[in-house]
Amino acid sequence: MADFSSMSIESFAELSRLIVEVSKTYFTYLPIEPPPDILAKIPSDIPQFLDNTPASRELRAAYVQHVISKTLTYRIFQPFLFTLGRRYDKADTFFQMLSIDIRRKSVRREAFWRQQTLKAAYTTSDAKQAINVVAAVIVDEIVDHIRHFTDPTHLDALLTNVRKIVKLAAETWRLARVERELITATMPSAEDEQTANEEWEEFDYESNAPLPGGEGAAEPPLMPKKFRRPLLRMLPRIFRGAVHEDFLTEDDHEKASPCTYLRGVILYSDSPSVLARRAEMFKKKPEAVGVIDDAEDARLRAASATPPNASGRSPSPKSPLGNRSPRSRRSRERAFGHDD
Repeated sequence: MADFSSMSIESFAELSRLIVEVSKTYFTYLPIEPPPDILAKIPSDIPQFLDNTPASRELRAAYVQHVISKTLTYRIFQPFLFTLGRRYDKADTFFQMLSIDIRRKSVRREAFWRQQTLKAAYTTSDAKQAINVVAAVIVDEIVDHIRHFTDPTHLDALLTNVRKIVKLAAETWRLARVERELITATMPSAEDEQTANEEWEEFDYESNAPLPGGEGAAEPPLMPKKFRRPLLRMLPRIFRGAVHEDFLTEDDHEKASPCTYLRGVILYSDSPSVLARRAEMFKKKPEAVGVIDDAEDARLRAASATPPNASGRSPSPKSPLGNRSPRSRRSRERAFGHDD
């Protein structure tokens, strides 16, 4: 039987590759702005990414990766037994607390209890059906969110690829959970102060997928990561701690060290994609204000050229804008607002 560590590293690498591939394939063009309730879920610190420009596409891809990974983490990777589904959250919480309590007293006993409990759960006659049911719910949850950021004509292909991602995640995690050693997946909020962000790989749109264990990491920025402001996490960090000394044999020296299966990916406020998008928006803003000013000037010229009314009376001196409507005044106020 192949070593699980090598198998899982390959599986998690493939999972991250599929997530990145989906985000870069189906979200390059946005024909319709998503509904307000979907936009409200986007963290406010991230620059708007609804345009079809290079940097906007990069941030849109980053957000799609975030949604997929976050859903997988909270629905598959973090529950004690993900096949219980959301209907049995209390039961899952009970198992989680029981596992922690046993592990506090004896690592060996907890490992044996967890391994046997999960093997029994995953090998029952209806285990496969339970996995498929939960996976279908997770697929719908992901697609219902990210479909608003893609061309509707891509929906069928998107659905097929999300199913592939969820299936791989569920199968890989099922194998991980029946291992003796405890494997952990974490994807905390960007504001979490307890997380060592320097251990995470920085988002790079041109990269097809992060390499495990820190291999091939980009050169560190001038400012240390611990002083930079995180905005979003794209992929979870999945790792196994050092094997407990009670389980080590003479041939298990490699297992004595921790193993990282997936480093995790993070986006900072000064990451290249964010800075590029802010530059795009800065260039676009003066043009938008100029269009408003030009239109207002045209209305002013038209108003000044309007002949006196039929009764021969000139416009009231109390109204220097002549025949312009209140709507025109509001437009000018908005234009000044842009200049501020």
